[in-house]
Amino acid sequence: MTCTVFGLKIDNVDRREAVQVSEGFLSEDRFHYIVTLNPEGVVIAQENTDFISAVNQADLVVADGSWLVRAIRFLGEDLKERVAGIDLLLDILSLCRDKSFSVYLLGSREDIVSDAKKNLEDRFPGINIAGFHSGYFDREEEIKIIEEIERLKPHLLVVGMGMPKQELWISRHRDLPVRLAIGVGGSFDVLSGIIPRAPHWMQASGLEWLYRILKDPKRIRRLSFIPKFSLLVLKSKLNIV
Repeated sequence: MTCTVFGLKIDNVDRREAVQVSEGFLSEDRFHYIVTLNPEGVVIAQENTDFISAVNQADLVVADGSWLVRAIRFLGEDLKERVAGIDLLLDILSLCRDKSFSVYLLGSREDIVSDAKKNLEDRFPGINIAGFHSGYFDREEEIKIIEEIERLKPHLLVVGMGMPKQELWISRHRDLPVRLAIGVGGSFDVLSGIIPRAPHWMQASGLEWLYRILKDPKRIRRLSFIPKFSLLVLKSKLNIV
């Protein structure tokens, strides 16, 4: 079942169901992509119609953020649970290892995505990470990246370039010969070990964002989405246009 809030579709799936759907995508010989939507993405969408289109054209949209789940329930929509993007990614990567699906990593700095690749290969022995590239490139370099992906034909394309850039990039390149693409934001920072994952109690309390700020104070400027998101929820509840 799918609900629509703030002009964006969100699929009502739990983590297990999201993995099952992802396995189905990887088994089909055509392009699919997943959006892991968080409150910041909802705010971005209100000023970016291209991003709205990218989200609504995705094959699966999960609610990545406790605040988003609570807001949706507050607005009267049923939603099973939060599906954290990094957890879903790790589940899909485990599936890729077990089913021999190949992977390509795109995003972050070259050293970070390289370390993420090494750590994933240690975590999932036997996984086939066919290639990787940083998320910083000009048009000429982008052509080379696309050519490499077309040559390697990975089953899974993991894109970590931040929202909305990663979703817009994936949406523009739906003709790539991959079966599943997923935008993962700053997950490469965590997978590389440069930033540890928040403690479980902070994840469960919806405070993972605060932990990331404490570990990387430069991210504090991104907190401007909080009052904007809260106001958006309130206006939606009161039917204020």
